[in-house]
Amino acid sequence: RPYQPGDSPKAIDWKHSAKLRELVSKEFSKLKGRPALLLINLAVRDAEEADKLAYKLITTALSLAHENIPSALAAYDHQKVRLVTPTLPPRATLAKALEVAEQVVIFASPLKYLASPNVERLRANLFRLRQVDSQPAKALSSLLEIEYRNLEREARENPATTALLEGLKKAGRESNLVVLSERNHDAEALAFNSFELGRRGYAVIEI
Repeated sequence: RPYQPGDSPKAIDWKHSAKLRELVSKEFSKLKGRPALLLINLAVRDAEEADKLAYKLITTALSLAHENIPSALAAYDHQKVRLVTPTLPPRATLAKALEVAEQVVIFASPLKYLASPNVERLRANLFRLRQVDSQPAKALSSLLEIEYRNLEREARENPATTALLEGLKKAGRESNLVVLSERNHDAEALAFNSFELGRRGYAVIEI
């Protein structure tokens, strides 16, 4: 992915940066050579976000090809799953990424999307409250449990989760996850699924 302020200078991929003429980080070292599943939300708010998503998708595919990491793609929008591939060789992944970049959908939604929920903190708070034997703690624990179950339900019903499950089925469950999304209709689903996959030992990289 593109180098960001705060990244370690040791993480700079100088060879790849020279090719792209911008600083690129060795983000995919976390994958440890295992295949990747690119989970792509094609729904964006405007042309600027569309260009940004296409750029991130192509540079991600280039980075994975540079690391010689085979990848599968699972793409969806605000309505349904649009594409799921098996694991492809790096060059084929790049070619498919170029196709997918042309399928970005601009949609107008009356909803205002909030920041992604912190599922890890929610679960940690639930765990702590369950250790306290008091009525206020039990009441708060019940409220947080409802919040967690609502997140779980929203995630289950979102196209992001369907694409993720279909992608893992096709790509193989040993694949790690690379997420490309502008976090709109899928924000809660991605937060929930990233937390659950992280607990199960997957590397989850958000671009």
